[in-house]
Amino acid sequence: MATVKRSVTIDPEVLAELSPERRANLSAAVNDALRLLAAFDAQQRLVDEWEAEQGRPFTPEELAPYIEAAVRAQAELTMMVAEEAVHRYRGEA
Repeated sequence: MATVKRSVTIDPEVLAELSPERRANLSAAVNDALRLLAAFDAQQRLVDEWEAEQGRPFTPEELAPYIEAAVRAQAELTMMVAEEAVHRYRGEA
């Protein structure tokens, strides 16, 4: 895959909060973050298209199942990251 080189500025506070593994490979960390943002942007485009076609915004009732799924996914991801951190702390990984 072809890559594009860009210069970025990172707040020192943000950098300090990254794990040593992420700091060791900032390109991978930036790509992971940009993939997540690209997914959010794609989802927003779908919402915008739907709302334009319907001529109205989503109602809270229509959004509720998607918000619940997003919250569950975030909770699962948080637990996975926490478990990995515990394993690293214990020297298991």
